Amino acid sequence: MYDYLIQMVHLAKEGETQGVFFWFSAYTMLILLLSLIMQIRASTWPGVRGEMLDERIREFGFAFAPSDKDYRVNVEYRYTVDGKEYTGKRLSPWVFVTNNNAAFILRKQMEGIQKLGGPAVKVFYNPKKPAKSFLILPGRTGMVITALLAVTLPFFYWLKYYG
Repeated sequence: MYDYLIQMVHLAKEGETQGVFFWFSAYTMLILLLSLIMQIRASTWPGVRGEMLDERIREFGFAFAPSDKDYRVNVEYRYTVDGKEYTGKRLSPWVFVTNNNAAFILRKQMEGIQKLGGPAVKVFYNPKKPAKSFLILPGRTGMVITALLAVTLPFFYWLKYYG
């Protein structure tokens, strides 16, 4: 295994496709597996009652036509844990940036916010770091997608060079 990794380092240094593909797929798999671990941990976070301060789809970019601009969800909410007040800005672990034609994805994502009447919402926070919070917890579908994406590039690497 060690010799194989050294061989891939040399191939990548020489700009060979196999070496670059190997390290890119290994890096991608590592990042996605870390994301999966974070999603699994976050899925068990406790929730508290919070107050929504801002909730909108924000456009950014300098294009004149709406279809050329980018859009993302912008939320701000306040919540209290153990007598200390926090302000959160994260909707979910999944950050989507879309164009005008796909803004429906953002609206659909915002439907996942648990509204408790009026400006009240359910806020899920990290019990070890209460300042870190989400309005939407990761679900099984997202975790499965992350896991599948984590193994996709290594699978294609194996298929191309050994399949």
